[in-house]
Amino acid sequence: MNTKLETVLAAIDAANAQDPNLDDGTPSELLYGQRMSAEQERLFPQASDVLRIACRGQHIERWTLPRSAYPEGRPGYLQWRQEQGRRHADRVAGLMQDAGYSDDDIAQARKLLTKQGLKRDPEVQALEDVICFTFIRWYLGDFAPTQPDHKLPRIIEKTARKMSPEARARALAEFDIPEAFAPFFADDSAQRRIDAAVIVSHGQPGDPGPQQQAIEDLAARVAAHLPGVTVRGATLAMPGALAAAATSNSIIYPMFMAEGWFTGIELPRRLTEAGAPGAHITRPFGADPGLEALIVARAHKAAAEQGWRPDETTLLLTAHGSQRSQASYTITTALAERLQPYFARVVTGFVEQEPFIADAARGLTHAISLPFFALRAEHVLEDLPQALDEAGFDGPRLDPIGLDPEAPRMIAESIRAEMARETG
Repeated sequence: MNTKLETVLAAIDAANAQDPNLDDGTPSELLYGQRMSAEQERLFPQASDVLRIACRGQHIERWTLPRSAYPEGRPGYLQWRQEQGRRHADRVAGLMQDAGYSDDDIAQARKLLTKQGLKRDPEVQALEDVICFTFIRWYLGDFAPTQPDHKLPRIIEKTARKMSPEARARALAEFDIPEAFAPFFADDSAQRRIDAAVIVSHGQPGDPGPQQQAIEDLAARVAAHLPGVTVRGATLAMPGALAAAATSNSIIYPMFMAEGWFTGIELPRRLTEAGAPGAHITRPFGADPGLEALIVARAHKAAAEQGWRPDETTLLLTAHGSQRSQASYTITTALAERLQPYFARVVTGFVEQEPFIADAARGLTHAISLPFFALRAEHVLEDLPQALDEAGFDGPRLDPIGLDPEAPRMIAESIRAEMARETG
């Protein structure tokens, strides 16, 4: 081993030795780094210095930024993961610079630790293979019993999907993978043959027919923008609809407004019950990357019809909210902050938590009401108009954003991108 490499690895170990969390009496991240290096030596014995360093430094000082520092739910988790990657890359880059590594080597280490080029850059993919092997060998056994039965297949499937075909084949040979999970590690072309996209909504349990028809109609409009792709619609309220529409090779697009219990727990459970445990769930409609532009375009058009400029228009963004979960509040307020530069003001109001819609809408002028809902259901038909009437709101009242004429095109673009990632 050369002196520069020894210096950096020793510095990473010294940093991780400060971890107050212990695993078998050893600082957790110190042990994790050593296990990563051991797997790297087995899988890639001819690895470059950069790959060796990235494997050892993958979790450098990870405990200094706890998950609890970010909001609950998937958006908060993704923000935390992104920031961790940046911090790890910065810390390792500093140690490599101190040891005399070139700018090119340091840039490549940053690329590895921030996962740029996964599936394209061989070294980035090699690091991911080492991460997955380390997880399966050392952590899956303790992790699996902490997960609900319906979530574990999805965790295993996502782990396998990150790996190269060679690593998946080696995992099948080296690990005692249960028969139910073995297909996730099969040949890539067979594993990710997407058979359909399925748009899923809650539906109306008391009268499931109309909402089931509405989601099927939406699926047909989305399909018009996806030639050659089968697109189906299903509500959770219609008996048998999900089982008839989805398989483990389906892309699931949740027509929900927030990422939380329903998308993370209930929908995976329902898919498992429906015989589709491996179906891939995208981010929901309310977190779709194209939604911000869709809202701006719709509200600006409504303002122009009133003769109002955007900089004198208030957008009233109304949503469900909940006394039990902050998912709806979090995603709506975060969206409102991103929309603020496009309007004079963006105000939020909720059906089931403060600030309530009637309070938020009271006294607004040059204001447009836009319901942050996927479909036209009871809250939009009853609670929202009652609250606006109570507030004396006299501005335009738009349809739910999920009914916007451009929404099917946006959904189709997200499904197309997700299919490309899954099959590429």
